Amino acid sequence: MSEALSDPIFAVLLDSPPPPVDTAAAEALLRELWGIEGRAESLACERDANFRVTTDAGPGYVLKVANPAEARATTAFQVEALRWLEGRTPALPVPRMVATRTGDFLAPLTLDDGRNSTVRLLSWVPGTPVARTGGAGRLAAQIGTLAAQLGAGLAGFRHPASGHEILWDIRHLPRLMPLLASLPAGALRDQLQAEIDHFAAAVAPRLPALRWQVVHNDLNHHNIVIDPQAPERIAGVLDFGDMVRTPRAVDVAVAASYLTHLEDDPLAPVARMVTAYAAVTPLDAAEVELLRDLIVARLVASITITEWRAARYPENAEYILRNNRGARAGMAGFAALPREVVTAALRTAAEEGVR
Repeated sequence: MSEALSDPIFAVLLDSPPPPVDTAAAEALLRELWGIEGRAESLACERDANFRVTTDAGPGYVLKVANPAEARATTAFQVEALRWLEGRTPALPVPRMVATRTGDFLAPLTLDDGRNSTVRLLSWVPGTPVARTGGAGRLAAQIGTLAAQLGAGLAGFRHPASGHEILWDIRHLPRLMPLLASLPAGALRDQLQAEIDHFAAAVAPRLPALRWQVVHNDLNHHNIVIDPQAPERIAGVLDFGDMVRTPRAVDVAVAASYLTHLEDDPLAPVARMVTAYAAVTPLDAAEVELLRDLIVARLVASITITEWRAARYPENAEYILRNNRGARAGMAGFAALPREVVTAALRTAAEEGVR
């Protein structure tokens, strides 16, 4: 590992390929651990080995084999968060954990390459990812409502591993600086560096004073699904793998960042989302004042991390870069707007939500 990337936060990205598990092995695990006969289909994933499981009855399951570099405590944190949501907000359309025949929700697994991993089974949440529909803009208010409901559901949840450090937690944005070298010199790289510098100087020092909690942290449009029979309705939320305890406003910003490139006015869908979020969970003035910078921080992270990973893992580049183009468009449009104009618009949007 180069000295520039010696920061331990890069460890999973650098040193651990996904688990070498094929569909036959996945089906064998289903039979052995859950007593389920099913057909496994590999799902694209950046770090883990995931499988869609179909059976003769019901919507099916998702089998997840964790990346060996992920601490078992971190995986257990994700499991317990879903169990918490099931008990506290059973109406939320999120996956449910499925216990093994021995009553466990997380089972140890030794991989064929000798590494140690864990395996778990979740219910399948049916629906079509919003990213495939081209209709995310009209769902902006629903996304805001859902983000607030999910955040409210997770409020109060505690776990020893909730404070783990991941690159996708944008409070760590300054630590991405070494990855900028993966982008060619030019205006975009200069813009990203300027935003990181601004974040380090003006945003990071203010984050400790915000309200913190466990959040989903990845409400991108591949993780939100709609009902194919009612495309105007969100039917579920997927992928809790980036959950972390961080400022609550980070979760709002993450969801908003994926709306910044959808309309000619990049502020419009973001404002609709913020209004809907605030109608469920009002935002503090301090959160609103930092929201523009947090949204842009997610855009910066989306470009920087994916460009670096795609260069390192070209065989998986299509999956890794799936949100890259939208983030670039967001930087060209939303991030280029005057900071004070954006903040004033978001302040108004948050106020409208509580009227």
